[in-house]
Amino acid sequence: MIRLALAYLLRRPVQLLAVLGVAVGLTALLAVLSVMNGLIAADRAQVRGPLSDLHLVPPPGSGVLRYEDYRQVLEPLPEVRACAPHLVGYAVLGVRNLSGVLLNTPRSADLNGVQVVGIDPEAELQVNDFGRWLRDARRLAVEDPAEPFRMPERWRVRRYAPALVSDRLVEALGLRREEILQLGALPPEIPPPGEDFLPHNGRFHLLGSYAGSDYELDMDRILTLRTGRNGLLENLLAPLDREISDFSEILIRLEEGVDLEQGRRAVLAALAAAGLPAPGDPDHPGGSLETWEERRAPYLLAIENERRVTALVLFFIVVVAAFGLFATLGALVREKVRDLGILAALGCSPWRRGGLLLGVGAAGAAAGTALGGLAGWWLSRHIEAVETFLGWFGVEVFPEGIYVIHHLPSQWIPEQAAALSAATFATGVLFTLAPAIHAATLSPSTALRYE
Repeated sequence: MIRLALAYLLRRPVQLLAVLGVAVGLTALLAVLSVMNGLIAADRAQVRGPLSDLHLVPPPGSGVLRYEDYRQVLEPLPEVRACAPHLVGYAVLGVRNLSGVLLNTPRSADLNGVQVVGIDPEAELQVNDFGRWLRDARRLAVEDPAEPFRMPERWRVRRYAPALVSDRLVEALGLRREEILQLGALPPEIPPPGEDFLPHNGRFHLLGSYAGSDYELDMDRILTLRTGRNGLLENLLAPLDREISDFSEILIRLEEGVDLEQGRRAVLAALAAAGLPAPGDPDHPGGSLETWEERRAPYLLAIENERRVTALVLFFIVVVAAFGLFATLGALVREKVRDLGILAALGCSPWRRGGLLLGVGAAGAAAGTALGGLAGWWLSRHIEAVETFLGWFGVEVFPEGIYVIHHLPSQWIPEQAAALSAATFATGVLFTLAPAIHAATLSPSTALRYE
């Protein structure tokens, strides 16, 4: 029966075309999804931006907090590789026009609402891609990425704090190195009724730029030192009459192999044991301890949904190809009616006759699935060759002036490929059931009288 099934499959060219259709459909599905997986991986890296594994925001109303107290608790944890503080303020940025006059009207396009973030450079280099952004800067690269806020001697007499902005912000505002950025900020806390509402103003020297990876943050984010004579706290945020916390959030990078939830539990337990305000404290409601994926959850869910929808739409190519198996097997049953009648007359049971046709369809589906899987894997591994081939015809997939990426990315996920290949094989077998049932229920006398 196996030899007969293979003969039915291999000696009929139309049957091989149906197998080829399944292979082409699965190849297209896997190749397109591998490119989409690469785009999603690039998107995840881009959208992560300055985030680390965990982000700790203490509960509001916890009093004056000091980063050093938290550092002494977090750094000794075996789950934690490094941590870094952020002091976040919000301000209005003013830049000078061509005549050197500061444009200070709120209706001016040269006034921009920005987020000013005070960092500790050495710690920041340990928790995210800050060092790579400094090295990849295209506009105003700093001299030494290991010391990004080191100021030239000639600047020290002016006593302005150093600042870094993104390449995109440099391009958008036409900023130059050594530009003086004038910032006006709200006080860190709203004063109680009856007290004066005094804004805080500060001047910062534009020391250089960095190549950020998050467009929204790049356009309204200024980095400076967190504390010290040239820090954000003393130059813009600190009130004259009272102390404030010297950090707003803490970025925590976990050791390799530590699960995000495991790291979260370890951090919360350590803070509780040390008596430091932490999210979930009933005495100080609020605050958060989020993973970077939770902070970017809406965007990540959106792109994951796009992947599922794309896979579903492309799988219809496989379904259409499986119709080819159905059509050719239906024609095979009509063509081999006398053969089926002879098999029935010789005592071949309906189950074996149906199994013969089902075996032909299953062999075709298996062959198409195997060829499609191998072809999809090869294309995902040699996507550069595909891009080069398209370039011979003048097709540029991602024009440099339009897209951030400039080549076709690819990421092969074995589990995904295996699941889709199994679904393809199951679909092919499912479409062969009707011809197999027809062959099984065929009457021997009717089959032998067939002309």
